[in-house]
Amino acid sequence: MTNDNDQQPAKALLLVSVLEKLRTRDGLTIDRLHAGRFGPTLPLLDLAATRCADIRDTDIARAAFDLVLTTVRERLHGTQQIVADAILALGVHKSTYAAVGLDERIIGSLYHTSLGRRREVLLNNWHYLHGALGLTTSEAPADRALRGTTEPAVLRELVNQLVHPDGYSAGARPVTTRELTAADDAARSGRVIVVGGAVMDATFRIKSLPDSETSTEAYDFDLSPGGKGLMQAIAAARLGLETSLIAAVPDDRFGEDILEQLESEGVDTSLIKHVEDASTPFTGVLEKELGDSIAVNWRNQREVFLAPRDIDDRARELVGCDVLMATFEVPRETLQRTLAIAHREPGNRPLVVVTPGQPYTDERISHETLAQIDYLVAHPWELGQFASAGEVPFSPDPIARKLVAFGVETLCLLVNGGCTIYSHLTEEATQVQAFPTMYKETSVARDAFCASLTAKLIENDRKFSDEVAIWASAAMSCAASGFRSSDSMPDRKRIERLLTRSTRHQHNPATA
Repeated sequence: MTNDNDQQPAKALLLVSVLEKLRTRDGLTIDRLHAGRFGPTLPLLDLAATRCADIRDTDIARAAFDLVLTTVRERLHGTQQIVADAILALGVHKSTYAAVGLDERIIGSLYHTSLGRRREVLLNNWHYLHGALGLTTSEAPADRALRGTTEPAVLRELVNQLVHPDGYSAGARPVTTRELTAADDAARSGRVIVVGGAVMDATFRIKSLPDSETSTEAYDFDLSPGGKGLMQAIAAARLGLETSLIAAVPDDRFGEDILEQLESEGVDTSLIKHVEDASTPFTGVLEKELGDSIAVNWRNQREVFLAPRDIDDRARELVGCDVLMATFEVPRETLQRTLAIAHREPGNRPLVVVTPGQPYTDERISHETLAQIDYLVAHPWELGQFASAGEVPFSPDPIARKLVAFGVETLCLLVNGGCTIYSHLTEEATQVQAFPTMYKETSVARDAFCASLTAKLIENDRKFSDEVAIWASAAMSCAASGFRSSDSMPDRKRIERLLTRSTRHQHNPATA
């Protein structure tokens, strides 16, 4: 019989994940608990239900909210209580702050509908908030330390108190940080850092492109965080990898949306560069019914960019990861500096996966940098930047072979849902099957491929194989098939289901 104590780390880890999602946007509210009663918040609702004598006459969402509110008020202390109250926007000390004369605007902002705004007010008024509760404190943590250290520790302690309402008895001991870390390690099998862009996508869904000097009506519109770096980070996190994003994000309202999206997906944002008084870059996307699209990028590179010194500041974390994923969304000098740092310790370095999206138009990356790329994942047209002057007609095959000769370990050329593999180990290119989908390859399909390639390489002890490429191609198909959904990035179960169905189909004479 399984001891309940043995299940505590996994249960606690699940609840921590729930609270991490609920801290985003307007925080933990009864409405959000109602909306998620069949999905992300279900573990918290189940916990609340076990505390109710008669669940038939109880609003479980309200019971869950009250449970968290009471636990923060009665079982957390000092700084932990202040931080939990603010990041979850609970309002535990709202009346206390008002009673001691704290400015109403500060109080309102402390429970703002934006997590970024709540953090800013919490840090700027750190001493005032502690003083209002009769507490003394040291200096406020830096924003990066608040996100990466303080908040996770507070949420872990809150979960311990939620799981053990009657105290830490011999039969109900607390789940230690070490146990949570061990459970987290079991779920997240690899450390990945993504260096790339984070923007807002304005997507217009249309039936056909308008002719010059005319217009057309869009049948749908979506405004959401995007960018290759951001999407690859989310895709990697979906696959259970411990993922951090290094990108430049402004402090405007769209920047807050970007950070909240990343955090809700479990992506670490402690390495983000925060840019003050700048506007978030945008991508305008015209997307047709079957998924093919065109885009216009406004990068705002004068204000929002990663400089080589920003990579230097994060060198320790970068060198210590298992896989580095990078895109051409960052300046050329920054990309070259990133790859050079990753190769500081040749015998113990991360694998390097690079996406040449948004190709550099001024200069090419150096031959030395090409030789530092383990996997280059490209579309055929993107190889045009590597063609020799006057090379006509354009053909991706000789250019792909030339890049491998220059030192790229493996080049994955994505074509029509499948991929062609070029490697220095074989003279002939290898064709990897495409998985059928009614939709054309979408912008996020390659991001899913890169993340899945990364996950399988980590599992396969960094060794590339046909199985690794097939798994990544299946992930690409899953993302393309779900392109109309806001949840298009696949998890492992979706990928495995597609592979199982495909294998079954291939071995069934009646459907072959």
